[in-house]
Amino acid sequence: MDFLQLATERYSVRSFALKPIEDEKLMQILRAGQVAPTAVNFQPHQIYVLKSEAALQKIRSLTRFTYQAPVVLLCCADLTRAWKSPVEIGYNTAEMDVSIVCTHMMLEA
Repeated sequence: MDFLQLATERYSVRSFALKPIEDEKLMQILRAGQVAPTAVNFQPHQIYVLKSEAALQKIRSLTRFTYQAPVVLLCCADLTRAWKSPVEIGYNTAEMDVSIVCTHMMLEA
Protein backbone atom coordinates (compact mmCIF):
# COMPACT_ATOMS: atom_id res chain seq x y z
CA MET A 1 0.00 0.00 0.00
CA ASP A 2 1.39 3.41 -0.88
CA PHE A 3 1.06 6.45 1.36
CA LEU A 4 -1.71 8.18 -0.61
CA GLN A 5 -3.83 5.03 -0.46
CA LEU A 6 -3.19 4.79 3.30
CA ALA A 7 -4.12 8.47 3.80
CA THR A 8 -7.26 8.05 1.72
CA GLU A 9 -8.44 4.89 3.48
CA ARG A 10 -7.63 5.87 7.10
CA TYR A 11 -10.52 6.54 9.46
CA SER A 12 -11.13 7.37 13.10
CA VAL A 13 -12.43 4.72 15.48
CA ARG A 14 -14.49 5.68 18.50
CA SER A 15 -16.02 2.32 19.26
CA PHE A 16 -13.79 -0.49 20.49
CA ALA A 17 -14.25 -4.18 21.13
CA LEU A 18 -13.55 -5.21 24.71
CA LYS A 19 -11.07 -7.78 23.35
CA PRO A 20 -7.49 -6.91 24.35
CA ILE A 21 -5.03 -6.05 21.59
CA GLU A 22 -2.57 -8.81 20.72
CA ASP A 23 0.93 -8.16 22.09
CA GLU A 24 2.55 -8.39 18.64
CA LYS A 25 0.20 -5.71 17.26
CA LEU A 26 0.80 -3.45 20.26
CA MET A 27 4.56 -3.86 19.88
CA GLN A 28 4.30 -2.99 16.17
CA ILE A 29 2.39 0.20 17.03
CA LEU A 30 4.94 1.13 19.70
CA ARG A 31 7.78 0.41 17.24
CA ALA A 32 6.21 2.88 14.78
CA GLY A 33 6.35 5.52 17.51
CA GLN A 34 9.92 4.59 18.35
CA VAL A 35 11.16 5.20 14.79
CA ALA A 36 9.32 8.53 14.46
CA PRO A 37 11.62 11.49 13.85
CA THR A 38 12.17 14.11 16.54
CA ALA A 39 14.18 17.33 16.40
CA VAL A 40 17.89 16.53 16.71
CA ASN A 41 16.75 12.99 17.67
CA PHE A 42 16.31 14.18 21.27
CA GLN A 43 13.22 11.97 21.68
CA PRO A 44 11.58 14.06 24.42
CA HIS A 45 8.57 11.76 24.70
CA GLN A 46 7.43 8.97 26.95
CA ILE A 47 4.67 6.53 26.04
CA TYR A 48 2.73 4.82 28.80
CA VAL A 49 0.70 1.71 27.97
CA LEU A 50 -2.38 1.78 30.20
CA LYS A 51 -3.92 -1.68 30.53
CA SER A 52 -4.74 -2.25 34.18
CA GLU A 53 -8.23 -1.47 35.40
CA ALA A 54 -6.80 1.06 37.88
CA ALA A 55 -4.85 2.90 35.17
CA LEU A 56 -7.83 2.90 32.81
CA GLN A 57 -10.15 4.21 35.53
CA LYS A 58 -7.68 6.99 36.31
CA ILE A 59 -7.32 8.14 32.70
CA ARG A 60 -11.09 7.91 32.20
CA SER A 61 -11.56 10.15 35.24
CA LEU A 62 -9.39 12.76 33.50
CA THR A 63 -10.83 12.60 29.98
CA ARG A 64 -13.88 11.20 28.26
CA PHE A 65 -11.90 10.62 25.05
CA THR A 66 -10.77 7.06 25.75
CA TYR A 67 -14.00 5.71 24.24
CA GLN A 68 -13.80 2.72 26.61
CA ALA A 69 -10.80 1.30 24.73
CA PRO A 70 -9.28 -1.69 26.55
CA VAL A 71 -5.77 -0.22 26.12
CA VAL A 72 -4.81 3.46 26.11
CA LEU A 73 -1.47 4.86 24.98
CA LEU A 74 -0.66 7.96 27.00
CA CYS A 75 1.90 10.06 25.15
CA CYS A 76 3.77 12.72 27.11
CA ALA A 77 6.41 15.27 26.18
CA ASP A 78 9.24 16.35 28.47
CA LEU A 79 9.84 20.04 27.79
CA THR A 80 13.27 19.84 29.41
CA ARG A 81 14.48 17.14 26.99
CA ALA A 82 13.26 18.75 23.76
CA TRP A 83 15.30 20.77 21.31
CA LYS A 84 15.17 24.51 21.96
CA SER A 85 15.90 27.13 19.35
CA PRO A 86 19.03 29.17 20.01
CA VAL A 87 17.50 32.01 17.97
CA GLU A 88 13.83 32.13 18.88
CA ILE A 89 13.36 32.51 22.63
CA GLY A 90 10.92 30.00 24.09
CA TYR A 91 10.68 27.83 20.96
CA ASN A 92 10.60 24.20 22.01
CA THR A 93 9.83 21.19 19.77
CA ALA A 94 8.38 18.87 22.44
CA GLU A 95 4.73 19.21 21.34
CA MET A 96 5.58 18.81 17.67
CA ASP A 97 7.82 15.82 18.37
CA VAL A 98 5.24 13.94 20.43
CA SER A 99 2.57 14.76 17.81
CA ILE A 100 4.70 13.11 15.13
CA VAL A 101 5.20 10.06 17.37
CA CYS A 102 1.43 9.81 17.90
CA THR A 103 0.77 10.18 14.17
CA HIS A 104 3.16 7.35 13.37
CA MET A 105 1.43 5.11 15.89
CA MET A 106 -2.05 6.02 14.65
CA LEU A 107 -1.08 5.28 11.05
CA GLU A 108 0.42 1.94 12.09
CA ALA A 109 -2.73 1.05 14.01
